[in-house]
Amino acid sequence: MAQILVTGATGFIGSHAVRRLACAGHQIIATGRDPTRLPAGDGLIRPVAADLAGDALEPLLAGCDIVVHCAALSAPWGSAEAFRRANVTATARLLDAARRQRVSRFVHLGSPSIYFRFRDQFGVGEEFTPPPRWITEYARSKWESECLVRDACVDGMQTLILRPRAVYGEGDRAILPRLMAVAARGWFPLVDGGRALIDVTHVDNLVALMAHCVDADLPANGRAYNVSNGEPVRVRTLLENLFAALGRDVRLVSVPRAPALALATLSECLSRLRAGRPEPRLSRYGIGVIGYSQTLDITRAQRELGYRPHTDMQASLARFARWWETHGHA
Repeated sequence: MAQILVTGATGFIGSHAVRRLACAGHQIIATGRDPTRLPAGDGLIRPVAADLAGDALEPLLAGCDIVVHCAALSAPWGSAEAFRRANVTATARLLDAARRQRVSRFVHLGSPSIYFRFRDQFGVGEEFTPPPRWITEYARSKWESECLVRDACVDGMQTLILRPRAVYGEGDRAILPRLMAVAARGWFPLVDGGRALIDVTHVDNLVALMAHCVDADLPANGRAYNVSNGEPVRVRTLLENLFAALGRDVRLVSVPRAPALALATLSECLSRLRAGRPEPRLSRYGIGVIGYSQTLDITRAQRELGYRPHTDMQASLARFARWWETHGHA
């Protein structure tokens, strides 16, 4: 069994990764910035609070064979400086420390937000050219961190990148809860009638693949891999299933795409004028991700990593609903 550093262990994906890898018998160093949210230590899990962008990292990595890097600042709004510190600087420092400690493999969570465009996209592959202008600083920072991980493999450390699309499941406090917050008023503005076709990823599928990337003899030469459930779903269908699982009566109101984007543009401009530039109630990216189709080609992950997602949408949303009713407001 390996000794594995899991970063972002206080977050949604990182906490699932810690549990999955520990259940497989690995020794886990679980790190995050908030000591109150770290998992409890036991024979296989050692929690350590650390700031990857500022603290000394060699003590975290001493004796580690593998790094699973889940930590990131993930948000649709924020300053370039904050995203760069959390996602680029932290990754660069972690890679440098991992090389010095002779870590053999580095598994990095990228993001398909880098693919976003204001148009429908189907079967998007991993090959990527950066746009002239990024829609979010988050996407820019995730691409820059991917470049660091890709280039690190030339020094002998095996690296690979997973780009999971819209991860959801028990413990999610971002994607599905954001949708539910909008619906709290009893109706939901459905951009373009909810016709957009999108990919989502259940967290169990993702962490199963991460565990496989830790254990198996795989190509780890800095390549990136799209990850999803492999079953694109209409936005309307996703929302209908979510609200039905939660027992919520929510009216879906179709909103034309162009006016919604115009209103989001105005909302962003007003936020930039306010002190502290708070996150706007509407953003162009937020409208775009549910207003335009985007599906991913996961053939590379299936062929090279043996990825086989197993998810029933209705069953997985029912599981989330049960968790939410018990823990969602904690």
